Order: sequence, then C-alpha cells, then structure tokens
Amino acid sequence: MQRCHPALSASRTPRRSHRGACRPARRRHLLRRPAAGRVLLLVCLFCLCVCRPSAVRADAATGVSPSAQTADIADRTSPADAPPDHAAESGKTSVIAWTEQDGLAFAELPLPLRDGPGPKLAVVRLPPENFDFVLCAVGRGKHPPLTLRQWVQREGLSAAINASMYLPDGVTSTGYLREGDYANNSKLARRFGAFFVAGPDDAALPAATLIDKEEPDWQERLARYRLVVQNYRLISRDGNILWKPGGPRNAISAVGVDAEGHILFLHCREPLDAYSFAEGLLRLPLHIRLTMYVEGGGQAGLVLRAGSLEREYNGRSAAEFLSTGNIRAALPNVLGARRRPASSGEAEPQPAGLLKKIPVSRQKDFTGDTE
Repeated sequence: MQRCHPALSASRTPRRSHRGACRPARRRHLLRRPAAGRVLLLVCLFCLCVCRPSAVRADAATGVSPSAQTADIADRTSPADAPPDHAAESGKTSVIAWTEQDGLAFAELPLPLRDGPGPKLAVVRLPPENFDFVLCAVGRGKHPPLTLRQWVQREGLSAAINASMYLPDGVTSTGYLREGDYANNSKLARRFGAFFVAGPDDAALPAATLIDKEEPDWQERLARYRLVVQNYRLISRDGNILWKPGGPRNAISAVGVDAEGHILFLHCREPLDAYSFAEGLLRLPLHIRLTMYVEGGGQAGLVLRAGSLEREYNGRSAAEFLSTGNIRAALPNVLGARRRPASSGEAEPQPAGLLKKIPVSRQKDFTGDTE
C-alpha cells in the first residue's frame, strides 16, 4: 500500500481526505509506467537492429562470397518437398522476343511469378557451336580480381557471368573448378550437384553442356572435358526445383541449358528468393533443363558485349537499399563466352586433363556441415 505524506498523517483532516491527497501521487506513479514501456520497446528495437546484422555477418564468416548464405537450402531438397504446381499454366509467357546478334540471342522480360509479373530477367542464349567457353581466374594470371566488364574487355568476351561462389581467401571456388592443367579447386563439393562443362576430347560430344550429379556416368563424363565448373543445382535435369519455397531474397546469377543444347546465362538484379526465380524460369518458354546457381546478391552479375548489344547487370541486395544497383564487384573467377571465328568450323577436340579419380572435399561449406 502507498503511504501518504507525513504532514497529511499529522493533520486532523478526515481519513477520506487522506486518501484523496494520495491520489495525485498514485496518478504520477501510473504515468511513469507508459514511459517505462516505451523505454523497453526502444531497447527491444535496438537489440533487433544490432543482432540481425551480427547474424548476417556470422553467416558470411562461415561462407564464401557475401551472398552465399542464400544457398543454404539448395541441392539437398528432394523434388517431393516442392509444390507440384510450379509449372502451372497460369501466368506463363507464350513468346520471347529475342534480339539476335553475333551468333547469340538476348532477351529481357519480366519473370512470371504466381502473383503476377515479377522483376526483370536478362537471358543470353549461347549456341555452343558459335562460342568457346573459357574460365577467367585470378589464380592463373596472378593479378587482382576484376569486374565483369574488365574481364570482358581483357579477354575479348561476348558474354560473361560469375563462375561460382568463392571461399574467404578471395580466390578459391566453393566447388570443383578446373580448366585444362589449371585447377582452382581440385576437390568435389559433396553438396553441389551440377557441373558446367566445355571443350570435350571428342567432337561427337556436346561442345558445352551441364551434367547432373544424379546421372550414373557423371564422373566419367567430367573426365572428357577441358573446362569443369561445379555449383549448386537450381533445377534438375527432369525439371524439378531443388530449393524450398521462401528463404532469403537476393539478386541471382545462374547458368542453364535448354532442350536444344543452348547455354543460357541468366540474371535477375532485383532481390528474389531462389524458388520463385526457378519457378519463373519454368513458366517461360525457355525450354530450360538443368540449371545451376552461380552467385547471389550484390556480386551477382552479367555482362553482354556483342556488336551493338552492350548490357551490364549488377545485383542489388535487399539489405543495401540502393536505387541504382550499380555495384561493380571485383570477381576472382568468371565464366566467359568468346565468339568463335566463322572460318574455324567445328571445334577441335581438346585434352581433358582431368584425373579419373577426383577427390571429394570434406571441407565444411558455408552452411557449416558436410555429408
């Protein structure tokens, strides 16, 4: 019980007045409670603001490139985990207006999402018979990382995209990465199920394609190619999305192959979760097959330079709140397409340079676990 002021107790005022005299003090006590509540609310909001960036930094510390935590649920999800209507007819785009130049085709169109048109998707369609695919890596040239535009200018490329995510050393790919005698990472990542390959040792093989780790002869097929790039699967060869719905939203760079064997460089600069990205791809008439995730966030990019066609796309992270998205990240490893001279004819078989037995990496990836 709240006590009254001593002076009031000593007076001859009736007890009713004593209680009345105490009321202002009680009111003041009650008025202090909302203020305390507001202080507590501000403290909670401050903790949320401070702890959330710390969690993101912790994820990045265990990972590779800053946006790599996006892929923490990839390539371990069975097709049964995905809703069966990801290729529903509603919202599909029936025709793509391609712009063709210098042996490639380019299109920019909105991704058809479940709730309507989504962010813009940039697609570069590259027929393997017209292009040589090359690995641009700082570990080979012993020079600092370059932006995609700088790689294109330096190597004379028609198109370039991220080759893969990379480890904290700023050089080494998270998955197996090799071209000829140069091995950036000579160990297979257990959790990565897609391989981009190019430069076969037999002209009867596809000049460039993607190989699914679920195929029974996948390792023997890798040994036949000069260039091998390993990453997470985004869409399996039979058209299943291998990521769970939801998850972090990031800009996304991906590489796929269509039903006719064309290589597709894909980029969405606006933040989007990987499942919705894959679902939108399947709704487009790209006839896309196996697709692999190569990078996300501010470091995801795509550059096109073919004749009068010049485009540069840089990812925008949801946490950066940038209006332009003109971040030009320096990248250690880039997958490039170089126009093959028209007179060169078919590509000559090239030695694969890959040992029959490829070691499997037991190094923990950015999710902190191995299989």
